[in-house]
Amino acid sequence: MISWGVVLRTTAIDRLIHEALKSGVDTVLNLGAGLDTRPYRMDLSSHVRWIEIDLPAMVESKNAKLAGYTPVCSLERIGMDLSDGPARNELFAKYAAASNSMLVISEGFISYFSNDEIAILAKELLALPSAAFWIQDFDNAGPRKMPKGWEKKLEAAPFRFRVNNWFEFFKQSRWQPHAIISCAEESKRINRPYPLDLPFGLLMRALPKEMSQKIQGLSGAVMMKPCAEARPDV
Repeated sequence: MISWGVVLRTTAIDRLIHEALKSGVDTVLNLGAGLDTRPYRMDLSSHVRWIEIDLPAMVESKNAKLAGYTPVCSLERIGMDLSDGPARNELFAKYAAASNSMLVISEGFISYFSNDEIAILAKELLALPSAAFWIQDFDNAGPRKMPKGWEKKLEAAPFRFRVNNWFEFFKQSRWQPHAIISCAEESKRINRPYPLDLPFGLLMRALPKEMSQKIQGLSGAVMMKPCAEARPDV
C-alpha cells in the first residue's frame, strides 16, 4: 500500500512540476529532496536551475551514488538541516533574489514538522516575491491513528503535522490550491488500482465505487500559490 501511494505521489508531482515550468518557473527549490532523481529523468530545459536541500549525510551519499550520471538541467545540492530557521531563511533569500519565478517542492517533507513550524515555513516562503508555486503531497483525512507498527518504525522521525483540513490550514498562511491531483484521479490515469493488501485493501475494493474514490480523494498532490490578497499582483 505504501508503494502504491509513493508511485501515485511521484507521477502526480511530475505532472504538477511540468505545469509550473510552463508558467515560466526558472528555479526549483526542492526541500528534503532525499533520493529524488527528477533532474536526471524528467524532460527539463537546460536553463532550469534546480536546487536540492537535505541533511549533509544524505547529500554526501547521493552525490556518491549519482557521480557517474549527468543531470539535464543546472543542479545544485546543499547539505543543511532545514529545521535551522536562520540558515534556511538566508538560503531561501539567496535563491529567491536570483529568480524571476520559483517553484518550491516539499514532497514527503511536511509530515515531520509540527503545525507551528510549517506555519512559519509557509509565511517565510510567502515573503519571497519570486516564490510563485509550492508543490506538496497532502493528506486531508484529518488526524488519525498510525497504522500498527508504524510508531516503532518512525520513533526517530515521527509524523508531527496534524490538521483537520489541509487546505484550510495553508489558507490561514495565505496559500491556496492552484491545481490538485487526488490519488483516485492518478490511480485511474496510470491504471494502478488500489492494492489488494489485507485487511484495508480488501475493504476498499468491497466498498461502493463512489465511496472508495471519495476516500482515495482525501490524499494526493497539490500545487499551491499565494492568495491574491496576500500578493495583489498574483
